[in-house]
Amino acid sequence: MNNQLSKPKVYLVTGATGFLGNRIVKMLLEEGKKVRVFVRQDYLDDRVEVVKGDLTDSDSIRRAINGVDVVFHTASFISWNPNDKDKLEKINIQANRDIIEACKEFKVSKLIYTSSIDAIYEGKPIKDRDESLPYPSKFIDHYSYTKAEAEKDVISANDVNGLLTCSLRTAGIYGPGDRTRLPSIIDVLRKGNYMQLGDGTAHFSHVYVDNCAYAHLLAEKALIPGSPVCGQCYFITDHESGYFFDFFKPILTALGYTIPNKKISYRIGMFLAYISEFVSELPWNKKNAQPMITRYTVASTARDFSFVHDKATRDFGYHPIVPLDVAIQETIEDLRQRGFAKKD
Repeated sequence: MNNQLSKPKVYLVTGATGFLGNRIVKMLLEEGKKVRVFVRQDYLDDRVEVVKGDLTDSDSIRRAINGVDVVFHTASFISWNPNDKDKLEKINIQANRDIIEACKEFKVSKLIYTSSIDAIYEGKPIKDRDESLPYPSKFIDHYSYTKAEAEKDVISANDVNGLLTCSLRTAGIYGPGDRTRLPSIIDVLRKGNYMQLGDGTAHFSHVYVDNCAYAHLLAEKALIPGSPVCGQCYFITDHESGYFFDFFKPILTALGYTIPNKKISYRIGMFLAYISEFVSELPWNKKNAQPMITRYTVASTARDFSFVHDKATRDFGYHPIVPLDVAIQETIEDLRQRGFAKKD
């Protein structure tokens, strides 16, 4: 047998220390895949090959991609701070272009990009929409703009130099290992600053981390020449959408928290957000402090922001593998073990 033909594929995961990237690595290893990770810090798993580097360094990107067959690009910089525009563009757009160019140079066969529902968000209500929704002409924040630009670059690279690409627009990810979404909400609760935005009727789409990672693996398997997945974008959600703040109530109450019944309307919230963002951009904000509240936060939680994953089901057979009740319980147990339960 030809040794070249029998050589196992190498799968690279960028952002492997992140919430989603780490879960994708674990699932690949469970399937017996050979995995390489591109990280800035140590990755404590001797089953993977580690390449240390930074997304702002094109040479380290080339080192990471040289010799791999498939790239899962999950790493990005997430910020709704108006002062982070340069960093957002450098990491989310330019580094993504460097990854695409390295994939072409080293004859990588597949690139699966982790995008976001934010890539098509301009702040107007969206309820249970599909991929026919166009990119907005104007974005409500710069992060959303950079995700859209990166996604466009990935899709444009499909079928160039033998590279096949697709983009998965993930909903709000939650589950074990979450370091931002629920921990941030709990921090606000503990400080006594918790309040709900909107009138409680807006729908928001979430996705459990295992379901999201599973969708990535399915997309990769289906990404072959002639497949409908090639050069396509997909929303990745799982269970029925609902009011953003209602979704987290069973988790927070199980951890011992009492949820305050304080609410502010969309109009008041948006007014406060404009002021907060304006103040954060003033010259005396030397430490680049995050605005207390942003237009994105208000619009995405106080107005409908939900999608369907029918196209992913049709094109690569995606269905959530973890039921909602199990997902909620596993999230509660993880947060409890990490010390996020209310202290007596």
